[in-house]
Amino acid sequence: MPAFSLKQGPQALSRHDVVGMHADGQSRFVRHVGLHDADSRSVEVDDDVSAVHMRPPLKRGEVIKAHVAGHVPLTNDEIKQISTWIEKIADEYHLSGADATRQFVIDPPWKDEVDLNTGVRRYCRYSCAGFVLDSHRRVDIELLRIDEDALPEVDQQVIASVYSRAGRPGVLCQFGLGGNGPWNIVLPGYVLHALDRPTAQIRQGPYQAQPGDEQF
Repeated sequence: MPAFSLKQGPQALSRHDVVGMHADGQSRFVRHVGLHDADSRSVEVDDDVSAVHMRPPLKRGEVIKAHVAGHVPLTNDEIKQISTWIEKIADEYHLSGADATRQFVIDPPWKDEVDLNTGVRRYCRYSCAGFVLDSHRRVDIELLRIDEDALPEVDQQVIASVYSRAGRPGVLCQFGLGGNGPWNIVLPGYVLHALDRPTAQIRQGPYQAQPGDEQF
């Protein structure tokens, strides 16, 4: 299957496959996703794997625990295109001096930052899920519908399971979440469900998230 829980057994991961982590104490709630940043290898649950991911800040070659994984088979050319895009994003952060806070956003899952004087794009902010989704868009794969009407409502408890700083007053507002919820946002688990489809279907069109898809 294109997406799987590693509790089911070891799986072979290729470069830029999606790897995810469960929240502490929640066996199926997906808290974080990134891209496998190594060539093909067999991975078991709780293995340390090299990933490129929006922590924040953007990290390349950082070790994370693997609990779930998914993929759509990519051609060598598509892998190169995504690798080139990652380098471009990293260079933009470096040149603009964007720190972790300025690299990160929750809603929308990605957002261009432009120079207020010139209107020129400087860099793009991402959630962890947004970074993975946009990486696939570089090779014309739209994994998930991200328009608000297509996303389930989630409450403060769900947000707190994904974003550990959610309980701090005013923190969520700077990342696009105002008020007390509920909110219609992209969660990491949705990426795994988007990948849990036949390859032809994945490439044909985006998945529409369903209530409960935060778990995988």
